Parts: sequence; structure tokens; C-alpha cells
Amino acid sequence: MNPSSNPFVMLFDIFRSPTACFLALYQRGAWGWLPYVLLILSPFLFWGAYFSNVDFQWLTSVLSPQFEQINPEQIKFLDDPNTLMASEIISDILSRTLTILFLAFWFTLATKPSQHQHGFWKWFAAASVITFPALIGDLASYASLLLKHGQVVSYAADLNSLNGLIKLPLTNEWSSFAGGLPLLLPWYIVLGYAAVLTWTEFERGQALVISALPWLGYYLIWALSVLIF
Repeated sequence: MNPSSNPFVMLFDIFRSPTACFLALYQRGAWGWLPYVLLILSPFLFWGAYFSNVDFQWLTSVLSPQFEQINPEQIKFLDDPNTLMASEIISDILSRTLTILFLAFWFTLATKPSQHQHGFWKWFAAASVITFPALIGDLASYASLLLKHGQVVSYAADLNSLNGLIKLPLTNEWSSFAGGLPLLLPWYIVLGYAAVLTWTEFERGQALVISALPWLGYYLIWALSVLIF
């Protein structure tokens, strides 16, 4: 199979031919910065559109009683839509960046036994590709926002998260977990599986375990912590 011919073709190959995408990244790791940049620009576009369409007085009336119960200090964010928008953007950027860093660190360690060694930043590029389908969730969230004429609460606005479907209020102990659990998780695992198979000599079973373990382990620990504490 031939690698992607340029960075933009590589973005399409994430969806239609992951092997070609990772072959291209193997040769040109710097191309991995393009999906990362798009991942961190997307929250600016989505939340900008969200706060341009949502009825902020309605949103404030929904969030105020919930903020009073979980963290009264956050009520000050409701004084200005720009402040609340900035907090959502920063939260998304940090979440995506930390996820990519964690995945890069994990794949660097997990593939140490391989004869084909790749540095942290090469795996950072791979992790950016693995999480790139999150943009599909952003597009779906934007479409939902338009269809519902802005009547969407901020904690359930992200349709890439489980809470985008079940819409647990902030006062529910499972709200953060549901908001952090991506519906596209199986897709992320498949892309990680493709990366390990393409870049190492590991068998399919090993590649699947390496790809799935960080995700399943992280969310299992999170779920257990909610149950226990």
C-alpha cells in the first residue's frame, strides 16, 4: 500500500485508509501536527457558534441552580458569556492535548519490546491521528445546535460524549464521567490498532491489547472511583 501523498490526503485517509495514513506519518512525522492543530482549533469554532446561537438567559437559568449545588464559585462565570465560552474552550483544548500526550507516552512505553522503535513525538503524531475523529463529533454537535435553535445546555452540547445523549445534569455524580466518555471510543481503538500494526511487528492480538488497554483502564478506574467515593 502506498502512503498518503500529502498532509491533506492523509486527513482523508484517516477515515478511508488508516494504513496509508500511518505509512505517511512513518516517513513524515511532522505531518502529525496538522490534525493536532485542527483538533485544538475546533473548540474555538464550535463554542463560538454555540454562544452565538444559545439564549444565554435561558442557559443561565438552567446552570445557576446546578452551580449553586456543586460549586457556588462557578456562578461568576454566568455573568459574562465570554467568560463561560473561554472556560469551555480551555477545557476542551486541555482535555484533547492531555489525551494525546498520555497516548503518546503509553504507546512509547508499550512498544519498547518492538524491534522498530519510534520516539515520543512520532507517537504524538500518531495519537493526534487516533483522536482526530473527534472532529466528526464537533460537526455533529454543531448540526444539533442549529436543528434545536440553540436550546442545548452546555454540558450536553458535545455529541461525541455519552452525556450528549443521556444529558445528565451537573449535579449527577456520573455527569463528569458521561461527559468525558467519547462515543467514538471504538474508532479510536481501531486507529490505535492500525498504528501499532503498521509501525511494529506485533501480532494482531498484541496490537489490539496495546490499543485498547489505556482507554479501558482509564475509564474503568474513573467509573470505580465514582462508585467508591
